[in-house]
Amino acid sequence: MLYLKLILLAVILVAIAMSGMAIRMFFKKDATFSGGSCQSSPGLSEKGIGCGCGGESCNNG
Repeated sequence: MLYLKLILLAVILVAIAMSGMAIRMFFKKDATFSGGSCQSSPGLSEKGIGCGCGGESCNNG
């Protein structure tokens, strides 16, 4: 029974977080997801982390 309560709590918290992001994206004017590729992230490049697409350049258009 404890596991059921824990899973239910986790599902509720994830649902609240996703709802908050969706509401923010819905009401924010000209909202976009920025940084669609890992190549555009200087923090990842400094650590030597590359894209998961397997090539030198990613096309996430």
